[in-house]
Amino acid sequence: MSEATASDTSDRPEFRGCVFCYAGEWAYYGAKTAVRSVSGPRE
Repeated sequence: MSEATASDTSDRPEFRGCVFCYAGEWAYYGAKTAVRSVSGPRE
C-alpha cells in the first residue's frame, strides 16, 4: 500500500463506533478519491 500524504489522512474517515456509518463514510471517501484521480488536479 502506498504511503498517504498529510492531506490524504485528514480526509480519511475515522471509526466512531458505528460500523454502518464507518462503511458509508469509506464508500464516500473512495468515490471522492476516484473522482479526484480521474478529473486530475485542480489548480
